[in-house]
Amino acid sequence: RSGGEGEALGPPDKAGALGKRSDHLGQWRVRFFSLHGRTLGWSRAEGEPHHGHVDVAGSRCLAADFETGRAFSLSVARGGEAAPLVVVACSTARERREWRAAIEAAARAAAEEDA
Repeated sequence: RSGGEGEALGPPDKAGALGKRSDHLGQWRVRFFSLHGRTLGWSRAEGEPHHGHVDVAGSRCLAADFETGRAFSLSVARGGEAAPLVVVACSTARERREWRAAIEAAARAAAEEDA
């Protein structure tokens, strides 16, 4: 889930600044996210190496406003796992729809590759 490995070459499928809830303290911080194929990575700023990433294969995105107390938030989780892989907050409903669609498309493509 963390570390700089998995850096992809070429332009990302989707990229932008989102709020990220930390795993340990549950605090929200702005991070730069990029989706390269099945890898969703984040860094402190655009152009910096990822300091965390997850493989979205087999995952699903759910609106998480109620659970997080933040509007336009998304939980990315694998089926059957209680804890989400990552929880993010978008700025608008449109941005959330776009990120959800991109992550779900990547998850489906990865599942097809793995089958």
